[in-house]
Amino acid sequence: MVLTEEQIEHFYREGYVLVPGLIPVEAVNEVLKYAPTELNANGFWEPRVFDHKDPMKDFPLHQLLVHENIEGAVREIFGSAPRVYYGMLAGVPAHGGNGLPWHQDNQYHQVLGGALNVFIALTPVTPEKAGLWVAPRSHLNGVQPSKINTSTTNGQREALITPENPLQLPAMAPGDTCIFDRNMLHRSLKNMTSENRFAYAAQFQAEHARLAATGKKDPNKMLLTDLRKTWRKNGVASVS
Repeated sequence: MVLTEEQIEHFYREGYVLVPGLIPVEAVNEVLKYAPTELNANGFWEPRVFDHKDPMKDFPLHQLLVHENIEGAVREIFGSAPRVYYGMLAGVPAHGGNGLPWHQDNQYHQVLGGALNVFIALTPVTPEKAGLWVAPRSHLNGVQPSKINTSTTNGQREALITPENPLQLPAMAPGDTCIFDRNMLHRSLKNMTSENRFAYAAQFQAEHARLAATGKKDPNKMLLTDLRKTWRKNGVASVS
């Protein structure tokens, strides 16, 4: 097993679990080779998003989506095959760049039946470097009201409530991972260091999960195993 039973229990009970060293540093460095050297001059958080319609686009940035350790951990939590919901290289600019305010991933498009985010530190993620915060057990309260944020980010969601039990996670080294439920309230603050902060957010839904808006399975999200096959078919030799 990639995760212990205690780690899986913590995920379901608290809504998140920290997994130090889930991703080897070699795999992290392979992604960082292709990360942008300059981020938004206005200090906004900046994403590079996986394109489901063109899965070969920017492959090097998104290769962690099919890493065997991620697949194993997500499969163990779901108890079923994962579908790739979303992938994003997230950059927070140096010298005061903004992270994201309190929000839930399910405030965008609600997924029912199992969905989570695998947040992977690619550079050190510390309290001074847009460190990650969570609100334990907030996933038990369902989707909370939100609004579009226009001040510290570029059109992202922001929760209308502030959690009563915010928890700043300890510093994360490259390869350390936080896996959290799609209903978990989470945020990141400013990057006050002289280096850009990079992380990768790999989001997955259980094979049987449904979209709340339609009651149907998401027709645009492929199984992780199918994405791996697509990349291999197109000659990507580095896919695990």
